[in-house]
Amino acid sequence: MRSVFRTDRVTGRLSVSLVAVVVLIVVSIVHPRNSHAADLAKPGEEIAAAVELVTSGQVQDGYNSFLELAKAGNPHAMYHLGAINHSGILGSEDLGKAVPWYQQAADAGVLEAQFALGSLYYKGKGVQKDLAKALNLFTAAADAGLLAAQYNLAMMHTAGLAHTKDYNADEDRPRAYKWFMVVLARLDPSVDRSPIDSALELLREEMTSIEVANGQKMADAWLVANPGVKK
Repeated sequence: MRSVFRTDRVTGRLSVSLVAVVVLIVVSIVHPRNSHAADLAKPGEEIAAAVELVTSGQVQDGYNSFLELAKAGNPHAMYHLGAINHSGILGSEDLGKAVPWYQQAADAGVLEAQFALGSLYYKGKGVQKDLAKALNLFTAAADAGLLAAQYNLAMMHTAGLAHTKDYNADEDRPRAYKWFMVVLARLDPSVDRSPIDSALELLREEMTSIEVANGQKMADAWLVANPGVKK
């Protein structure tokens, strides 16, 4: 069986690309102190008002508003409570509080919460490291259209960290190619795509023409099935 991107040459170079691309593509929840003010818009005027409180510096008032909304069952408020506790903008990072809020929001289908919780499982931060859970969470968010999760899946498949009982290791490369191509198709033209192009160049060095064709076919199928999905 052929190797699945396990050499130091490849993984080392890709790790550099990962840092660069995440900063460029998304406001990453992995660093919420710098990102919470620019989180994706959430439905509902009450959520928007609470976000405005936080972004204007009235963090405690915003937190209290999110808490009331969360108690009433609003999953987007649960996500923001997780992000605030994760960020430490109330004084210190508190993953003990962040993780349960993220979990409730993720279970309710909030894509950013799925991504945030997946990132914690991937790193083993605040939770026990669990790549299978990270994969499941990233997959749920990626399938629904979250660009950051799609990129993370591409990286996991590239590094051979996304094996499941449902497919063998040789399927990693086409799946990585699929998600890279989806990300490139959806990437804002103002964003530097060279880090992803570099990752793709490395990936193609390990792929057969059949694998490339299969990866492209999967990417095209996703894009056709999701024409209106926002970034």
